[in-house]
Amino acid sequence: MKEIHNEIVQQIKRAVELTEDGRYDEALKIYSELLDRDIPDVYNNVGNIYRRQGMLGKAIEMYRRAIQSDPYFSLAYFNLACALMEMERYSDAVMFFEKAEKLGLQGFETDVQIALCYIALGNKRKASERMKDERIRAEVQNYIDGRIDL
Repeated sequence: MKEIHNEIVQQIKRAVELTEDGRYDEALKIYSELLDRDIPDVYNNVGNIYRRQGMLGKAIEMYRRAIQSDPYFSLAYFNLACALMEMERYSDAVMFFEKAEKLGLQGFETDVQIALCYIALGNKRKASERMKDERIRAEVQNYIDGRIDL
């Protein structure tokens, strides 16, 4: 049993390396062999590939499967929120960013993304609350000014 586990870990590591190299089709081939094992990280990683390829609907499906497999997987909530944000579904995105936060994924990037959602929703008060830290405010401004892509 441990041998099977190690083999799966190695397959996932290889797929991550391929993804980092931009070799998405090769990574997806490895992941497709693992999808029936109900591994949250696999669903999440496949979602990330789909998102990078602009297939947001498929990405969202994978993030939801990751969450269904592990309801405490904060990174899957964060990634789902990012995909929803790209679809300009800002209210939904805020809900999932905040869920990721409640599960422990807190910090700079989460604050930036939530602030951007609140700005898009026209909620200046909540956006300001998220931008109390000058670094966060500067990063949000970079997005707004177009110096950084979402």
